[in-house]
This record gives sequence, structure tokens and C-alpha cells, in this order.
Amino acid sequence: MNPAALHVIRSQHPDYLKVLVLRQKVLRAPLGMNLYDEDLSREIDEHIFIYKENEAIKGCLLLAPVAVQKGKLRQMAVSEDEQGKGIGAALIRFAEEFARSKQYKTFELHARISALPFYEKLGYEAIGAQFTEVGIPHVKMIKQL
Repeated sequence: MNPAALHVIRSQHPDYLKVLVLRQKVLRAPLGMNLYDEDLSREIDEHIFIYKENEAIKGCLLLAPVAVQKGKLRQMAVSEDEQGKGIGAALIRFAEEFARSKQYKTFELHARISALPFYEKLGYEAIGAQFTEVGIPHVKMIKQL
């Protein structure tokens, strides 16, 4: 794992287009959906954490402000050939460090049921009932930073 590969960008950054390609490939195409059909305008206010090596975006994670001192993590994607190498966990930890420096106190996220063990290992706690989002089961998770 290369800590120098972790960066925070905004939607105006040139790498944002590569982030969209990764999210489409990993998160939407397998569901038969198209990310580019979604309203992405709110992302102008979000921080985007990326794992970038040799100009390739291998992982990404978005942080949306929800309330004072509260953020929502969303759209975690890691290239299929890079999964299981610690990139996702590194992105989460990087986002948490960044958020603490901005006085965030709480993170929330909607986790796919298949990703529950991943987030639980990082200290996130499932709350509430299971629900369907983008056609698949999710659960809300929170963590105090």
C-alpha cells in the first residue's frame, strides 16, 4: 500500500472523469445501470478521495456533508483487479483523517449487505432495518470519529 497514492480532489479536477469511469464500471454497469443517467450535480460540494498509481485511478470514495460535523460516505469503488489489496480500507482511513481535521464527528453510509463485514472491521455499526437502494439490499451504518 502506497500512502502517497492517496489524494483528495473535487469534481472540477481532471481526475474526476476517471473517477466517473471507475464508478460506472464497478458500481453501476454490473447492475445494468448507467451512472451518467444520474444527477451528479451535488458532487460539486463533495470531497472525492482517490487511490491513484501511474495515472490510473484504482479506488475512489466520496464524502458528502450531511449536517454540521456529520458526513456521508458514498460511492466506494475499487477496480476489480485491485480488490482485496487494502485500497478500500486505506481510502476509508484517509477520509476519516481528513474529516477529523475538518471537525467532523460522525460518518454514515449505506452499505451493500455484501460489504457489511468490510465496514464492520473498520468500526462501522449497522443501524436500522435493511432497505433496497439501486435494486440491491443495503443497511445504514454509522461511526463516531
